[in-house]
Amino acid sequence: MRLPNILSDTSWIAFRWFRVLFRNPYFWGGLAGLLLLGGTLYVVVDAMIMPSYTRHGVSVRVPGVENQPFERAKDVVERRGLTVKRQVGRYNPNVTQGTVVDQNPPSEAGVKPGRRVYLTVNAGTAPTVSIPDLNGISVREARNRVAALGLKVDSVRPDSIPSPYPNTVTRQMPEPGDSLKQGEEIDLWYSTGLGTDSVQVPSVVGRTAKSARRLLLRRQLRSVVVSPRATDSPSPEAKADTVQVPQYVRRQGRAPQTRVRAGTEIRLFTTLDSTQVPRPDTTSQDTSDLVD
Repeated sequence: MRLPNILSDTSWIAFRWFRVLFRNPYFWGGLAGLLLLGGTLYVVVDAMIMPSYTRHGVSVRVPGVENQPFERAKDVVERRGLTVKRQVGRYNPNVTQGTVVDQNPPSEAGVKPGRRVYLTVNAGTAPTVSIPDLNGISVREARNRVAALGLKVDSVRPDSIPSPYPNTVTRQMPEPGDSLKQGEEIDLWYSTGLGTDSVQVPSVVGRTAKSARRLLLRRQLRSVVVSPRATDSPSPEAKADTVQVPQYVRRQGRAPQTRVRAGTEIRLFTTLDSTQVPRPDTTSQDTSDLVD
């Protein structure tokens, strides 16, 4: 038997089966019953079960709890039939620790009962910041640098000791290299320019740089320390850390007994080798702080 004949016979059998099926009243009755059952189930689920499950038409207003302590905010939210999820945010020095700084959904949003509300809390500890050296820069620039570190400038006062550069920082408290937590404050002093008085430059050769600077400040003079070259170091250890080793003044930029305006800067050229400098002049100078 050839393939075309087989396909023709199969098609004829299928046609006869469908014709008998469509003439059967039980087929149409069962189909109608299935459609009726499906429609009934749809109406029941859509009109009764789903509204009950989703609480259709029921809405709760989310309370606004930002800027409140977390425990109080949690209690307020839960009294509305909502749940709370705590999230830790970045530390903000301007907000009390443990305070809610953000919420999602936002205040007054309409949500279903039982909805989760995410509360972001200002947590953690304030990072520690190393204080930079602000001396010599303008007060405005100093404020910007302090703010960039997350610190604050508290008081800005004129310095009692004159300085040659008006409106520049001459002192700070805490001092450079100290540490503060973000949000804490720094006090600044600034220059009002050179003074009108004439003062005599003392001899500071032979003193340590620290002692010389103290003496000059008492005379209302400022100083700039010119550190020694690496070849002046007496040992490899001194080369590695000249800050830890005392520096001795071997030459000063203004000759002793010279008269200058108050606030003038005196350059101090130093060395790490005390044998390269003469003994301090103790005949006419203050010797109260020769030893550090």
